[in-house]
Order: sequence, then C-alpha cells, then structure tokens
Amino acid sequence: MTKVAQIEDRGAAVAWSPVGDHADVIALGAKESGSTGFDDYGGELELFDLGITSATKPAVIGSVKTTSRFSSIGWTTGTNALSSSFSMGIIAGGMDNGAVNIYNPAKLVEGGASDTNSCLLSSIERKNGAISALQFNPHASSANLLATGSSSGEILITSLDNPDQPTVTIPSSGDAASAVSTAEITQMAWNTEVPHIVASGAGNGIATIWDLRQNKPWCELRCEVSGAAVADLAWNPSNGMHLITASSDDRNPVLKMWDLRASMSMPLATMEGHLGGILSIDWCPHDDSLLLSCGKGGRTILWDVHTLKPIADLPNDGDGVDNLASPARNSSELYTANSGLTSSQQKRNDVKWSPLRKGVVSTCSFDRKVQAHSVIGIATKSGRPPKWMKPASGVSCGFGGSIVSFGTTGKQVAISNHVEETELKEAVYGFESAIANGDYVGFCAKQAVSAASVGDAYDAELWGFMQILFGENTRHNLLNYLGFEPEDIARKASDFNDDEIDMSTLSLESKGTLPMSKKVEDAVSKALFVGNFEAAVECCIRSGNLADALVLASCGGAELWAKTQSQYFASETGKRPFLSIVSAVMHNKLDEFTASSYPSSWAETLAILCTYSTEQEFRPLCETLGDRLVSAGDTANASLCYLCALNLDKASQYWEYQLNGARSSSENYLALHSFAVKVAVFMQAGAQNDQLPMHVSNILFQYAKVVSEQGFLSSAAKYCWSSSQECKELRDRLYRSKDTQLCTIALGPIPEFPFAYVNVGVAPILSQAASQKVLVQPSSNTNHNSYTPSQAQTTNNGYTSGAGIYQTVSQSNNQQMPSTGYGTNTSIQKHDSEVNGQYGKSQQISQMPLPSGWTALQDPASGRTYYANSSTGETTWEIPVSQISATVSPQINATPSKTAMLASKYGDGFVTSASHPELAAQYGNVGTSNPYTDSARPGTAVVNKVQKPPVSGTFNLKKLAQVADSTNYKPLVDDLLVCVTSLADIAVGPSEKKQLAEVQKAAAIFSKRLAQVDVPTDVADKVGQIVAALKNNDFLTATGVHTSLVNTVWKQHKDWLKGLKFLIQMTSKSNHNARTQGQWAM
Repeated sequence: MTKVAQIEDRGAAVAWSPVGDHADVIALGAKESGSTGFDDYGGELELFDLGITSATKPAVIGSVKTTSRFSSIGWTTGTNALSSSFSMGIIAGGMDNGAVNIYNPAKLVEGGASDTNSCLLSSIERKNGAISALQFNPHASSANLLATGSSSGEILITSLDNPDQPTVTIPSSGDAASAVSTAEITQMAWNTEVPHIVASGAGNGIATIWDLRQNKPWCELRCEVSGAAVADLAWNPSNGMHLITASSDDRNPVLKMWDLRASMSMPLATMEGHLGGILSIDWCPHDDSLLLSCGKGGRTILWDVHTLKPIADLPNDGDGVDNLASPARNSSELYTANSGLTSSQQKRNDVKWSPLRKGVVSTCSFDRKVQAHSVIGIATKSGRPPKWMKPASGVSCGFGGSIVSFGTTGKQVAISNHVEETELKEAVYGFESAIANGDYVGFCAKQAVSAASVGDAYDAELWGFMQILFGENTRHNLLNYLGFEPEDIARKASDFNDDEIDMSTLSLESKGTLPMSKKVEDAVSKALFVGNFEAAVECCIRSGNLADALVLASCGGAELWAKTQSQYFASETGKRPFLSIVSAVMHNKLDEFTASSYPSSWAETLAILCTYSTEQEFRPLCETLGDRLVSAGDTANASLCYLCALNLDKASQYWEYQLNGARSSSENYLALHSFAVKVAVFMQAGAQNDQLPMHVSNILFQYAKVVSEQGFLSSAAKYCWSSSQECKELRDRLYRSKDTQLCTIALGPIPEFPFAYVNVGVAPILSQAASQKVLVQPSSNTNHNSYTPSQAQTTNNGYTSGAGIYQTVSQSNNQQMPSTGYGTNTSIQKHDSEVNGQYGKSQQISQMPLPSGWTALQDPASGRTYYANSSTGETTWEIPVSQISATVSPQINATPSKTAMLASKYGDGFVTSASHPELAAQYGNVGTSNPYTDSARPGTAVVNKVQKPPVSGTFNLKKLAQVADSTNYKPLVDDLLVCVTSLADIAVGPSEKKQLAEVQKAAAIFSKRLAQVDVPTDVADKVGQIVAALKNNDFLTATGVHTSLVNTVWKQHKDWLKGLKFLIQMTSKSNHNARTQGQWAM
C-alpha cells in the first residue's frame, strides 16, 4: 500500500470527481470547524487537486464558504444535456441545517475563493434534520437524479434536469416506509444495474429497497436484530441483486451480504474482522471482488468478497504503534490543531474508491486528515490480480499461424488461422492441388506455358526440360525439343539441292573425286601387286586422293584402317568441321569432344550426346557440358545441362542465384516458393534425393518455416531436410502439431527429440562415497521396531544424521533387504534391543555399487533419495539393483510392538502400510509400494488386470464394409477385403478352406479393431504396405513386412497376424497358378 497524497487539518466529507479531465480532484465539505472557538457554525467547500499523476503536492483550486457545515457530499457528471452546460459536473452538499445545496464546480475553480452566490446553483430547504446521506444515480441516463436521506428519516428524490429549479419527489409513506420514517437515514445507495432501484439504511437496523417506478418500498431487510444502526450499505457493481450492509454494533461488527433472489431474512454470508462497529464501506467499482471498510476498532480492511476473507489492512500513520502509553508533553497539546495523536485517534470514519483512478482510495480519519492511497500492491495479495490489471481482451499467436483470442463480450475462446502471405498461400495450395494426382508432366507443361506468357525464357525452357525428364523416350524427346527432329532432317537431306552449283551440268563421273595422275596410279598398282596396302594408301594420301586411301585402307587391316582414318581426320577436319563429330564418335572420345566444344553451340553438343552416348555415358557427359558452360560464364544454360545429368547440386546453384537476386531488396516468398517447387519436381524426376546438398536443404528449411507459419503444416513437413538444429526443432513441432498424422506421413520416421536431456541441478548429486552408504538414526520410541523417514534429519550432503552413535552393519550375500517403500535410498530391516532402558548403538548400512548409468540424487523438497538413469531417463525411489544382501546382527526385542507382531507373521521383519491401514494412519502412506508379488500372502491386495473383451472374427462382407466406412483407413480395409474375397476360388481342398477361414477371421478382427482405434498407426501403415505389395505381386516385400510385425507386435495382435500370413501364402499360390495356366495356353 502506498500513500499518494495527504491533506492536513481537514475534517470533511469527501467526493471524488467523476470528470475524466479532473480525475485527481476531490471535493471536501467541512464537517467541523478547524478553530478552537465555539461561535463558528459555518463550513467550507474546497476543491483539491491531489496531483496523483503529476506527482505534485495537493493544492486548493477553488473554495467557497458556507453558512452551514456538511453532513454528506456527492458529485456527478449529469446527463448529456447537463454535461454540455457544466464542464465539471455538479456537486451536491447535504448540510447540517437540512438543506441540499447544488454547486457548479467550474465556477468555483474559475472564481477561486469567491462568494457563495456565484457558484451556488440552487438550494433545497427542508428543515427536517441534517442531510446524513446523499448519492447521485450512477447510470448515465439517470445521472440527474439525487437521493438524499435526513436524520429525521425523510427520503427525497431530486431531479436536477434544471439545476436552478430542482424537482423534489418524496417516496410513498406506506406501511413499509412508516417503520423508517422516524429513524435516521444513514446511507443511500442506487442499484448498479437497475436505475430506478435505490436502497436506504436506517438507524434502527433496517435496510429498505425502494422501487421509484412504483413509488414505494420493494422490500426491507432487517439487518440488525439488536436494533443497532445500519452504518453503511453498498451494491455489487456487477450484480444488482447483491447488497452488503455494515453493522455499527460494537458487539457484532460484521458485514452481511444479501442475495435478494434467495432470501430477505437471512444473509447469504457474513464477513468478520473488525474489532468495533463499522463506520463506512465502499465496493470497488472496477473489481467486484474488492471491498473496503473501516471501523471503530481502528482497522481499515481490504476484503476479498469471493473468499469472504480480509486481504490486508491499510496501516495508520505510525505503523499502528499505540502512543497512548506515552504521556503528552503538556496538557494543551491535546487541544491544539497540530497536536500529535495516537493510532486510536487516527481511526478512519470514511472510505471511498476513486471512480476513475483504478486502485486509488480516499480515507478520512478522526485526526482531521484526508489521505489518498494506492492499494494495487496489497490487492494482489489475494492471489489474483485486480480486474483492472487483467486485459479486457487478449490474443496469443501459436505455431502454424494459429491465433487464440478472447474478447470483452462472451465467454468463448476463439481459435483461428491467420495467413499473412496470401499470395504464397495460393501458390502453395495451387502446387499441392496440381500434383495431388501425380500428373507432373501436365504440371510442367502448364508451368512452361505460364513462364513463356510472361516472357521468362529461362523458366519456360527449364520446365520444358523438366517435362521431358518425366517421359519414357527422354533422349529422343530432348532431340525434338532442341530442334533436331530425325525424321524432318532425313526428309530435308533427301530433298537437298545446292543452289550454288548447277547439278544438272555435272555427270555422275564428274561428281566423283579428281582423276589420279599416271605416276601415282603406277605406284599404287605396283604396291597392290605385291599386297602392300600400306604403301598404296601412303601414295594416295600424298597425292591428295583421300577417298582412294580410305578405300584401300579398309582392305589392309584394322591397324591400317585406324591409321588412315586418323590421317584423314587430321587433314580434313579444318575444312569440314562435322568431321570432328565423326571422329569423336568413331574413336569413342565424346568426353574430349564435349570438353572442347563451343559454348555457343551447347544445344548441338547436347544433341550429339543424346544421339551417340550410351546410357552410362550420358549423365557424366551432360555434367561435363555444364561445367564447360560454367567456365564460359553461361550458368543459365549450364543448369539445363545439369538437369539432363540429374545433378541437383549443380543445377540448383543457378536457381539459388535467381533466388538471391529476387530477395536482394526485400523478402520474396514467391521466389522462395519457386525454388522449392523446382527442387521438389526435379527430385520426382529422378534427381538424387538420398542426401540433399546443404545449401539446398537450408533453403528448403527456410521455405518450410515460412509455409508452416501460413498454416500448411503437412506441406512444410515435406521440406524439412536440413540437419540444422532449427530444422530439427521444426520437425519436432510439426510431429507434435494438430496435423500430426499428415506430418508423420511426410516426415517419415519419428523425428528425434531436438534437445538434449540435461540435469539442471535442482538437487545435489551425492558423491560416490555418499551413494555407497546411508546413515540411519535409531528411533527413540521403544514401542516401534521399524524405521520411518520421519525419524531422521536430512543434512545438506544427502546423509541422514541423528544424535546416536553409529555402528557398521556388514553385508551378506544370502539375505535380501526388501524395500520399505517410504522413499529412503536403501531398504532397511532393523532389529532393536533394549538394554537398561536405552537403545543400543545405531547402524550404518553400506550398499552395493549402483549399476552402470544410475546416479543417486536427492529430492530438495522432501530430502528423500531417488535414482535416475542418464541413458534411459528412468527415475525410481527404490535402489536400482536386483538383489541386495546384508547381514544384520540378531538382537532380542524385549517387548515386541504391534508393528513387530505384524512383521512376525510374514517371517521377514518387513512391514508395509500398503496392506495395513493402522500403519498408514500412523506414518502416512507416502507412495508406499509392495515389493511382494505373492497374491496368496495374507494382507496383500492384488488387482487383477482388466482384460479387453475379445473381438468377433465373423466374416460378414456387408458389415465389414460398414465398419470400413467408420474408420480413417477405408481404402486399406476395402483393398484388404478385395484380396480376401479373391481367394474363394482357390480354396478347394480341406487345408485351403481352413486357411481361408483363418484369413477371413483375421480380416474381420483387424477391421473391427481398426474401427475401435485399437491398432496403432504404424502397425496399420505396415498392413497397408503388405496389401499394396500383394496387389503388385511383390510377395517378398509382403513377407518381410509381416515378419517385422510378428517380431514386434505379436503379443498384442496375434489374433489377426496368423491369418495375415495365410493371406500372403494363398495370394502367392493364386498368382503362381494363374501364371502357369497362361503358359499352357500359349
């Protein structure tokens, strides 16, 4: 609690300003004189600016003297008509002389300490006693209504539609009202929900609820049987049927909550806490769980109405130290205005919440102090924040574009998906829809047309290449796409005619080679006479007759033929460039030809590779051509060659270059989508996908992250190929998302958890020495023979210590120490002996070393020792060893206790509270476990395992089809039933019929358990793999998957796995018979 302002030497009635521009202003109506004389009967109205938000001291901003003192005061903004004329609203003062004065505070501020007539709008003179209660209607539509009550019991309802001429109404004085007509009205309170309902509290202990429409009392509440006054009353700000009354009775100072729907004679609840009669209460207008009250006992209490308990006290000055024990410095100090007063004299008589400053209250005390306090700090002690600190509405963004929100109206929490990138959403949806049926050829064709329509030549050519890759005759189609159609070229060659030469003038002989000279002809002839083809070829080459040389070389053997060819190509390639192609093909040197080819003629080179390279050579040669283009700077066309080589790593480098260019100025998610689509389609076309290049997988992760943020979780799961930590976290989030089933299909195996389990050190780890022993203090109670953890004290190092003297108990390999189940780190069988009325020495128990991977830890809350396995994550209270042997020195128990007698009937000295309620009541059954498994042992409760009812194996095709409709695996069940029904024709013998019955039983049980969600998803998926393999006649795969199921889930699903084996065998036999009959038919 913080005191934010204080006004000294003011005994006054207080009203807060309801005007937003003047939220820190309060009106003080003097209730007593500040002088020490007896001839001063006048009062004063003052306006103070407390400076709460400006952090300044309170200052008077306007004041006016009055002829009478104030008994009560109120402030309203008025209706809309009034607020337009009165910028600071209207103040009403209930005077001691029975008058009700109406003031204009704006005039008061403008004129300062002016005369009364300038700011006094009107005065209602009744002369029926002091106006002890006054309140304006809080409803905006009725804010012109003022309810007043006098000390003589008169109640007035005044309408201030015209503040200069108020209209006064007196409620009916019927029988119900006659009882309070002579009692002082202590408080008036308008209902917070119904504007025509007002309550009055009287000095005879009766609270009356008035219905002004009927102009008569609606009901009365006899709050105080003792006849004590109703000191104050207040309506619930959010529930117009709840009313709290305060008792002024010093003998029973309670607050009573009334529910007018339930009872008018019995309060709903009471709140006690004051030491003397209550003087004032006020219900917080901003949080209906907070109520403030002050009383004669000196306490000012902030209540939690929900729990009906005090939250905290507002302390008095001096922190509540009673100074009455200290004598006054002199007798005159008690009568001076500035005398020091004790805490009992600082009792508060009035409390009010600020209508605008949330959490700020004003108090008036008998020591003439008006204070303002902030109660936000102590209000939170209720365990929940005040309502004004709670958001009226809220929103939280979740994974996958999910948004959870709540508003000011209604009690629903809305969950929606927000898509920030609508163009990306449409692109992703369009791509997923286009490839849903696997028509990648059609998709590539549409992409090529789309790219060409916008003038993107590269993408058009790229998607054209992609389309070719999905075809069957890839190289032939690629030749046609490059413009080298074999049929068209053959037709043109047959119709060829050189325009530069008149072919009609040439004879067939003239179209041949030039004639050979006589000398050359003689030399060639003589060489041929002796069979020297090599010499003949040499003569032809030297004379320029290369055609004759080639003809002669073909008769002279392979070596001569190869040598002649080489000489021919070396001589003629420069004249005829096409001969380089022939040479590369003939000598199988396409790699050299490609590496030295012209980059500008890459399409011709690619066509040559399509025509002459083998299947094994084609991809490496295309990659070589791409490298050649990269070295020449033509990376765009190089990526097309890499496409033909199915090299994703190199082909995607140019796509990444395009992506970086598109994202150079701003993030371009459509460019990122284009990259991902190219990679995805290329991988479907046959590019290597076992291990993606790092730069590709990282970009795909970026795409997956963006797509997941738009809500396409299953689509994002397809692109989580990166091995980075961020991608692992995304895979895990997708696996655990709302679309976990679809994401699991896309992700494949269950992703590994992306974080390492780390011991955060919440409990100290026992040292190796400490983990080998536990010290136990003997009990000081001679009537108990078994040790409990409550008899020991735990120290910081994990040992239990006591005041006794310890002795070592040796271990033996032939005696097992059963667990107590009480959370200690060892199981102890303890035998006490009594010698001269005292226990013997205590025991120190040594343990066997812990198994590998186990560590002893200490629970910081209870001090108990537990064990954790760092490799498996398992934790247990009991020591992780199969058997612990110990030898305990036998001792004689002088007087066996009840516990000891219970232990004796087991014969092992061990007692557990699991089967003995008397021990559980004495020690508390803190997680006691039963180490015994013998159900026949007395006192041991055995819970039988609940067995699931068996599933019917009746094979009814119609009913099973209906079962299939109720599952998420309808296609699987339908295909399974088709496989089963197709076996009816081959089941001719007794053994086949028996196997068919098992198959039908298995199909029925599997289908029904699938409908009951009794088959795990991974098991159902494997059955789907078996059925798919059977449809493709892949019986080896089907048998392998079935063997895997038998090895892993036989115990849980043996009722249908056996029949599934017969299904595979019979389907294989049926397929074999069909193939045999087909061969005989041929």
